[in-house]
Amino acid sequence: MSPLANDLLTQPQLQYSEPTIFTAYHLLSYLITMEAEMNVGKELRRARRERGLTVRRLAQLAGTSPAAISQIENGARGVSVERLNSLLLKTRHRIISIPSIASTVVEAAESIAEFISVEDFQAAYREFISFSDSLKKQSNGVKIALTLSEPESTGSDLYDCALAAITEYWLNKEKLPIPEWVENNNRFLATPTHLKESIDGRKPDPEEVAEEFARRGVIFPEIALASV
Repeated sequence: MSPLANDLLTQPQLQYSEPTIFTAYHLLSYLITMEAEMNVGKELRRARRERGLTVRRLAQLAGTSPAAISQIENGARGVSVERLNSLLLKTRHRIISIPSIASTVVEAAESIAEFISVEDFQAAYREFISFSDSLKKQSNGVKIALTLSEPESTGSDLYDCALAAITEYWLNKEKLPIPEWVENNNRFLATPTHLKESIDGRKPDPEEVAEEFARRGVIFPEIALASV
């Protein structure tokens, strides 16, 4: 582990004087939590795409075949930790253990996407609140680690923007650096939209919406973030 990454994960009171935008090139990627299992292929595919590499190009850089990369990404071929790390390094990522079993923003987005795909919108909303509740309880270094990698789309522009907003909201609370992905154009709604649990949910007044949500067009009451 690099000295910078180690500092982030071992100093719970780490603070920055002003909000800062940072990229995966500064801290690389935290791809493994302390859970029992990890989807190796999915993590490699995500890292490759974030770097803008094709399967063929990654294979060239790694001195292997495109078929081998595809098999790893699809779960059809096993890979050692050492080999996985060597492949990730070609994408400017690496394996670092996070001292937490909390969900990353990537995992939260995946869960929300699953609920949206079966039209269980209340469950999607509860998953969003659960991620917020969990994130705010983490130490500063772990907050950064859990939100470093950009999540794939949930299938909902509203939730894609809300996840960027909640990430920025809790990191800003501790004056921590902000990951670059939250400022991507697809994290801002063209038309303000109310994020609510049910159809009859009350629309909050403008002064009830945190700036991180308001500037993205996500109408969501800040008081709801004090859920637990």
